[in-house]
Amino acid sequence: MSGKKSGENPLNYMVTALVVLLGLSISGCSFDANDPSDSFNSEQSIVSSSVQSESSSAFSSSSFPSESSSAYSSSTSESSSEYSESSSSSAFSSAYSSVSTLVTSSSSRSQSSSSSSSAPPPNVVIPDFEVPTSPGTAIITDKTKNAVVIDYSNATKGYISVRYTGSSKRVKFRYVCGDKTYNFDVPVNGTVVYFPLSCGSGQYTFYVFENISGNTYSTLLSENVSVQVKDNITPYTYPNQFVSYKKSSECVKKAAELCAGKTGTIDKISAVFLYISDSITYDYNLASTVKSGYIPDPDKTLKSKKGICFDYASLMSAMLRSQGIPTRLVIGYASPDIYHAWNEVYTEQTGWITPELLMSSRGYNLADATFYASASDKKTIADYIMNSSNYNAVYYY
Repeated sequence: MSGKKSGENPLNYMVTALVVLLGLSISGCSFDANDPSDSFNSEQSIVSSSVQSESSSAFSSSSFPSESSSAYSSSTSESSSEYSESSSSSAFSSAYSSVSTLVTSSSSRSQSSSSSSSAPPPNVVIPDFEVPTSPGTAIITDKTKNAVVIDYSNATKGYISVRYTGSSKRVKFRYVCGDKTYNFDVPVNGTVVYFPLSCGSGQYTFYVFENISGNTYSTLLSENVSVQVKDNITPYTYPNQFVSYKKSSECVKKAAELCAGKTGTIDKISAVFLYISDSITYDYNLASTVKSGYIPDPDKTLKSKKGICFDYASLMSAMLRSQGIPTRLVIGYASPDIYHAWNEVYTEQTGWITPELLMSSRGYNLADATFYASASDKKTIADYIMNSSNYNAVYYY
């Protein structure tokens, strides 16, 4: 991942503030998304055996660790007490000061603007944004039942689609690329669902599994495909299964409202982040009861004003992508060992805001907001977020 440094100008301080504020995360959440601790014993077993038990696969119910499990114990709580013993560095103090300045000045400007009867409200416009399609010019189908179609016609844009029309009540889709394995549930009602090609260009092996009974699956399709993705930005500008939205979505309308009158990418990111961190509360009840295969719904999160961190990250991704801002939903681990998710955003000034862009003097780092939104001690949690060694990204959506 690459990105250029923005140099000495006021934008640096806005980015600093964003990076500290921006962290939408899934810390410790019980969502089932490719936990690498639960995978098939060997990839060879998938190919050599037509029947695979879910209990030994990435499709087991334990595939998405429960927040009440070891992945999320009382010692790894999202509460601010987890980070209460963290020390605040001078770099953090400077960055946090920038955050406070940005938030305070933004709030003051907003209040001043709203109190002025002479200032007309900004025009709310929903911009055109990338919409995935399945043209059918490059497809893969199973040879026996014609029950599934994988459309990779738009692989250069960084996504594929899967459509299942067979009789199985449960279907799984998997792709393997390099040392990564991505697993997904597939609707069995014929709905077309889209998935990002998160490994970029290279060789992919696609699998489709049908449930036979209980937790046992058979391999319906296995196919190798070489794809060429034009860049590492485009895949994260489209809706997909975990970041679902369309022009009529409420989250898209809200993003347009928040970003009305704003022309800069940084200002838009800040507006969306501040709204989410102020408005969405962590749903501990859902976290304790969520089941394997949970898929976030940005509009539902927006309406209920609560969610687990998977929901936070999905909502922010949807809102920013609808504004044309490339945004990754990242799943991995936060220190000490919390199965977690957060966002990374792309700007022309910075490239991807990720740990690789960490500059201690300005606080560049990744974005993690569930931690930030739910912490009572913002200063201490921001210090934690700014430490790139606390994060290990595994999957991108």
